[in-house]
Amino acid sequence: MGCDNNNTNSKKQPVLCKFGYVDYIVLASTIAIALAEDFDNTDLNILATFFAVLSDELALIASVQQCPSSEDDDTSQEVFVPPVPDVAVTSSRSKINSKNNNPKKRTIIKKVKRKKIKKK
Repeated sequence: MGCDNNNTNSKKQPVLCKFGYVDYIVLASTIAIALAEDFDNTDLNILATFFAVLSDELALIASVQQCPSSEDDDTSQEVFVPPVPDVAVTSSRSKINSKNNNPKKRTIIKKVKRKKIKKK
């Protein structure tokens, strides 16, 4: 798991290990800002959900590929690491606020009016 330059037994060398983690953070932030400028909230929610599902599927594929196959005799070195799913925000603020304005859950606060009593 990870970018191991000493691993000469693998068939494919990882290509994406040429960049550091900061490069990926900057790239993701730049793409997110560019998309946010061009799309409305509904489209952004759809894209966020799509990329969350894509991320989960890639994590699942990577985890399954790490599982020892029945052909491998030496499976004591391989360890299955379950993926941590990423949770995307899929509802806009307007939907959240409309849920809070539900009349069934609204508490009614009555204002008490005090009358001034005139002294005689």
